[in-house]
Amino acid sequence: MRKVRTTVGLAGAVLALTALAAGPAGGAARRSIAAFAANAGAVNGIKASRTPKAGRLVPLGRNAKLPASVVPSRRGARGLTGPPGSVGPQGPAGPAGPAGPPGAAGPGATKVSHDVPANTPVATVLTFGGLILRASCSSAGDLNIAARSALDNARLHIAGVGNTGSFYREDDDLDASSDYDVLGSNDDDVAGSIVYRSPTGASVVTVSFLAEEYSLAGTGRCQFAGAGVVAR
Repeated sequence: MRKVRTTVGLAGAVLALTALAAGPAGGAARRSIAAFAANAGAVNGIKASRTPKAGRLVPLGRNAKLPASVVPSRRGARGLTGPPGSVGPQGPAGPAGPAGPPGAAGPGATKVSHDVPANTPVATVLTFGGLILRASCSSAGDLNIAARSALDNARLHIAGVGNTGSFYREDDDLDASSDYDVLGSNDDDVAGSIVYRSPTGASVVTVSFLAEEYSLAGTGRCQFAGAGVVAR
């Protein structure tokens, strides 16, 4: 009913303005009609628009709120860091990576274990990194250890401790065709070390050893035992 009254009132106002426009004051009336028509879509002279425009009103949406394009959003200050969550389940193992390049060769090792009765002829007991050791046991049970090199001009040093004291021996030009007496007269109750360097230094051999002359069941025996390490 109220809408009808408003419509009727507006219609009456328009008719009145039209009648005035036909009369002597028609110019002023016509200007009033034009101003009314110009402001028909405005509120207090401010026009409306469905999209945000400068100087215009924007209607509320169906949710009775202004559109998001009108109300600017502003990020608030970062809140406090929350506590860490629980650890999740472990994932599946990934594929194996590619194999790396081969590493440098490490030192090799070997052992010497020569234990023979008296009257045993010479025999090679070690060939290792260019160092050659040969052993024999005489008929009297006397141990002899001889060293030679696979190549000429090698170097050999020996140090040991026996029941008669310590000793040191060396050969700075060890060849392939000659033997060097490693123990000399220190061939019983001895522990020591042999260090061999090849002519070019491509290999260095160290042999830790023991030498023993003993009797077993009335028979003389010779024993030479140890471990060798070569570095290349």
